[in-house]
Amino acid sequence: MADLPDIDFTLEFPYTRTTGPVIGPFLTGLRDGRILGTRVGDQVICPPVEYDPDSGATVGPENLVEVGPVGTVDAWTWVAEPTSKHPLDTPFAFAQIKLDGADTTMLHAVDAGSIDAMSTGMRVVVRFNEDRVGSVTDVHFVPGEEAAAPSPVDADEDVEIMEHLIGVRIQEPLQPHRQRFLQGLLQKKIIGQRSPADGKVHVPSRGYDAINRVPMSDADDVEVEGRGTVTSFTEITPIQYHGQTETEPYIRCSILLDGADSTIGGVDVRHIPIDEFRVGMRLEVVWRDDISFDDADNRGYGLNEGVYERWESTGEPDVDPELVKEHNF
Repeated sequence: MADLPDIDFTLEFPYTRTTGPVIGPFLTGLRDGRILGTRVGDQVICPPVEYDPDSGATVGPENLVEVGPVGTVDAWTWVAEPTSKHPLDTPFAFAQIKLDGADTTMLHAVDAGSIDAMSTGMRVVVRFNEDRVGSVTDVHFVPGEEAAAPSPVDADEDVEIMEHLIGVRIQEPLQPHRQRFLQGLLQKKIIGQRSPADGKVHVPSRGYDAINRVPMSDADDVEVEGRGTVTSFTEITPIQYHGQTETEPYIRCSILLDGADSTIGGVDVRHIPIDEFRVGMRLEVVWRDDISFDDADNRGYGLNEGVYERWESTGEPDVDPELVKEHNF
């Protein structure tokens, strides 16, 4: 059997917030082709702040002043392999830049072309992106002192809301027991592992018996049935948020597969009416023809919807819920 690829996916969610009376004008300025700082006492702070860092006193938008567009690099570090979350897709420097007219530094990206072109004390100038929306990523810096006129942007309203995706990329190899479990699913088989300590079958396995603290190997692999008993469930009513694709209520349940001593969890059931669903109900899996593992990881505790088409009733009599209550999850 061919090895499955290593895990490589990005977990992210949208984050939306209001910009406030100071950051809002700052972001609006970036969109409109200006960089603003805050005058606090005898110094100018950029990016601007809403309070005096020494006294904590409120600083309002009336204290905003324009700075730059040229500045001096106070410190820097080179990013040789940018990720999708970085402001540039080619190698660049993150630098602390003291803009002309400011007394503090602003952390931002410098597109220098190569690490050899970067140095502390060098002069850099802002470059405004052609398409700007009112974000700190609307600009970057390049070596030099000559500012280019920003392209006009067709926008009249101030930036009052900022929205971006917060995410983390996860990369790791599939552990051997997980690899064998997924390979089994590709053949429409469910592989568990029998503990050498007490004989209980764990599905899916973690590669060890956590109760008896013993490891399990491929010699402990066993196949269990693609049918079992509902041990617990909940009705999911999707909350509508940005990016939500679910619209209709559905069931999420745990199933004790025949031949197993632990349940698979997080099983979504959409083809059985909610008012007919119950603990003790007997179900069997209907496999997909095109099985996929888009969200495979080493921590799975069930079967995702890339594996099955649906779960349906076997038509068998229900199991007494008292007999499976120890498996409630």
